[in-house]
Amino acid sequence: MTQLEMRELRGDDLFTVLGIIGKLDIKDELVNMFGGNDADKIVKLNDHKGKKADEAKQKAEMAKLVETRGMAIMAGIAQKALMNLGKVKGDINGLLADLCGVKVADIQALSLSAYTALFLQFFKKPELKDFFVSISSLLA
Repeated sequence: MTQLEMRELRGDDLFTVLGIIGKLDIKDELVNMFGGNDADKIVKLNDHKGKKADEAKQKAEMAKLVETRGMAIMAGIAQKALMNLGKVKGDINGLLADLCGVKVADIQALSLSAYTALFLQFFKKPELKDFFVSISSLLA
């Protein structure tokens, strides 16, 4: 099979994506990712004389906390998603088939490398990123 072209996501695709997310049971992880406020967790850094640490040090500490928190959340999402992937196999294949304008059987017949490339192509779609950014602004 030749390289499949994926169409742009449409508004109606939102319902399929949300259905897949629901079946993956990662709602709590997504809420934590978008709804947390790391700034509340930063303790003001003081030196031994009780003076506040400089702003650069606070920013570095904040960046470290956000990175650590983000990695932990993404690991949790990945683990939970992998555990529930079998529940959404048909939904994912149906979505990919719809996006590429082919039959589900064509998606199922792809080689592992072609399927993985198509799967990654979906997650790299700018519209999907925009969707998650929009959702995050609602939860923040």
